[in-house]
Amino acid sequence: MENRAYALIVGLFVICLGVTGVMVTWWISGGAQDTTKYLIISPRSVTGLNPQAAVRYRGVRVGKVIDVDLQDSREVLITIRVESDLPITRGTRARIGLQGLTGQGYVQLDDDGTDMAPPVLATGTKIPVIAMAEGGSPLNNVVDGAQEVVTRLKQTTERMERVLSDDNIKNISLTLKNLADSSDHLQKTMAQTAALTEDLRRFSSQENAESIAATLQQLQASTRELPQAVHDFRTTLSKVDAVADRVDRLGGDVQNNLNTETLPRINDLMLGLQSSAQQLNRVLDDIERTPQVLLLGKTQQAPGPGETKPGKP
Repeated sequence: MENRAYALIVGLFVICLGVTGVMVTWWISGGAQDTTKYLIISPRSVTGLNPQAAVRYRGVRVGKVIDVDLQDSREVLITIRVESDLPITRGTRARIGLQGLTGQGYVQLDDDGTDMAPPVLATGTKIPVIAMAEGGSPLNNVVDGAQEVVTRLKQTTERMERVLSDDNIKNISLTLKNLADSSDHLQKTMAQTAALTEDLRRFSSQENAESIAATLQQLQASTRELPQAVHDFRTTLSKVDAVADRVDRLGGDVQNNLNTETLPRINDLMLGLQSSAQQLNRVLDDIERTPQVLLLGKTQQAPGPGETKPGKP
């Protein structure tokens, strides 16, 4: 009898404990409140968001996350349960936020009041859909920003490596050396420029200015006289041309006289001189052969064999 009473007590205790557990589970799951399920489709990562995470509407907790499921490689399905009297519209936007220093994610709902129509239902279900806000969650923004910073740091490092390569360092050293040499040349040039400036100051003194002015006046006077000098020069040239024409005509006349009169006479004279020279040569030959000719005169020689005397046939 005692064993049966003990078993009955244990059975009642287990039944009460089970009922209590069910009631607690029902109360935790929102059964004690009038709630509504919504679906959020996120095309971005939802790092830090887990089931039972809080759902906040303008900072006030109004529900929790029921399920986080990866539909495919491009979308994440987030099922939430919030209070039914919450004014969820088509203008409501969801965003993944970070809670405190723990990094645990939560769903932040905001509504700008631009579209007060009820939200649309998901395809094939009766669950309303809340659109994700543009720009992603702060965590995603931080991660994306960190990745962009890392990428830029990597690019900057690669560029620095290219800039600080051995060849560029040699070129930079050579450039610095050339700059130093150019500085030396610049100092020398500045010194020469100072000396040139001093010479220009002396050149532009009052005395030199007066001399330059006088020279310019003389040049201007010479310029005024230049047309008359040119005219005189042209006149002289015309006279020289006339004299040259006369000399040409005189030369032609002289040449004609030489060809028609002087040269024939000279030819006749030369022929006479040649004949006289031949006769003189014969006389000299006779004198050389018979010197007595100078005393006795020239005698007639007897004709030789086969010759006849002069005057006879």
